[in-house]
Amino acid sequence: MIQRTNKIFIGKDINRTAAVVDGMSPMTTSSAGYLFSLVEGEIVILDKYKKVLGAGKTIADTDVIYICQGMGTTYDTQNEAASAMSTVRRVRLSDPIQGAKVKSYTGQSYAAASQQITNLTVTGITVVKGTEYLIRVVYKDIWEHPGQFTATYRWIATDATLTTMTAQAIAKVNAHAGRRVQATESSATIITLTGKAIPSCTTGLNDLDPFTMVEFDAFLDYVSAVSSGYGGYWTTFGAVKATTKASYGVGMWEHVRDIERAAWSYLGITNRTHYPIILPDACTVVGATYDIITIEHDAAYLSPDNQYVKQAPLTTQIAFVVPSSGTQETVVLGTLNTWLASCPGAFAPVSV
Repeated sequence: MIQRTNKIFIGKDINRTAAVVDGMSPMTTSSAGYLFSLVEGEIVILDKYKKVLGAGKTIADTDVIYICQGMGTTYDTQNEAASAMSTVRRVRLSDPIQGAKVKSYTGQSYAAASQQITNLTVTGITVVKGTEYLIRVVYKDIWEHPGQFTATYRWIATDATLTTMTAQAIAKVNAHAGRRVQATESSATIITLTGKAIPSCTTGLNDLDPFTMVEFDAFLDYVSAVSSGYGGYWTTFGAVKATTKASYGVGMWEHVRDIERAAWSYLGITNRTHYPIILPDACTVVGATYDIITIEHDAAYLSPDNQYVKQAPLTTQIAFVVPSSGTQETVVLGTLNTWLASCPGAFAPVSV
């Protein structure tokens, strides 16, 4: 069951096209036919008549707005008199945003993701030459069964110094080609394990998996020679563990790609398994960073199963490239802030 329909509009770092002025229709006519004024990646706010919403306009001027994005594809069209051909840019429109039904209006500035870091401090531990030591990494980011996937790294202490033991531990972990953590030495007595980027979701726009990060727990043990008459038991020896959790950040290109791909389903792109898969061109740019504007609102409709009006929840998002040298984000936010402040929700202006 669909709980919330979402659409995302992805802008480029550009200035507002000079030909796009307040009150005009994005599709203008001329003696030569139809000329589309937007450029690829340009975002404009339209009023209820689908004309460019001017700065300072409020809900008293238009109770409904639309988000409009210039797409990367164009096509040729002929005027009604069949006397001229013109090249027209395809656009994408949001669902109508009814001012009286807007629930929230928020903005998130770009923030880089950071991997989990776990420090194992072994200060004060007595190392015994010839004893087997091990680091066990238990991964928690396997959705199907957190903790089921583990990796264990073993080595034999070649002398009784902490420096040698930490060096052996780091070398053992980093020698594993399939490791999901990187081991480093913060000091002679601290082993630092840092999560690595997951290739299956951080490579490009066609990655099959959604963006995720390595989350894990780590244990530093030794193999006890004797335990209740038996040997070979893993025993902790007091390493102090300190963990900084992974931060997924905001507005990384992987985030925007995943939002865009999820929203394709509401554009009729439902086949993801039967080849050939025909997909639209993605607007997300690999390596770009984005600010994200989110409008949550409802749409009123008359349900066919009864005779009263229902509400359908919608989410409309806009992603702007940052850092930006163009004026597009400033212009769009200025228009949105004024209009949404005049809505019944009196939403505070967004600044990102």
